[in-house]
Amino acid sequence: MHRATTVALVAAAFCCGVFSAPLLGQKVKPTFNVEQIRPLPPKEAGKSLLDTALQLAGDGSWERIAVGRAWYLGGDKARGQEIFDQVTGGKKVAGSDWFRIGRVYAEAGEWDKASPAFDKALSIDKDDDSGMIEYGALANVHTDRAKAEELFERAMKKNPREFWHWVGAGGSYLGVRPPQ
Repeated sequence: MHRATTVALVAAAFCCGVFSAPLLGQKVKPTFNVEQIRPLPPKEAGKSLLDTALQLAGDGSWERIAVGRAWYLGGDKARGQEIFDQVTGGKKVAGSDWFRIGRVYAEAGEWDKASPAFDKALSIDKDDDSGMIEYGALANVHTDRAKAEELFERAMKKNPREFWHWVGAGGSYLGVRPPQ
């Protein structure tokens, strides 16, 4: 048998097992066997594992965002964005979900997309001083010092003795991303 045929058969058998369970109303019970992915090229192996992870995520927003992050930062931004849009569309979205998506955009170097996501997060969780520091530190690292200092001031007024606020804000002036 040709290598391509073997790879296709292994992938098809794996996908049939993973995707038939939800169609039959059963919970996904994947079993990992390295022999199923070993013959696959890295991108196909990753796709196979991420497809299963998405099934396992169910309706969990944090889990779905984690899968979207892997796709987005792994080079398939369209697939990652599709998952983000599913998480943020049609229901009340938690501020923490917007924060997680904002982090992905910031990690991807897309500050123009990260900043609005953080703004949405803080519009939902107006008193999130830790979020304010993180957003401010990232803004500072991305050369938006005015935004950073406005957020630092708000957060420090709310919680002036929080050690991590001081570390995140201080490090950002040295170009260091805040700890998560």
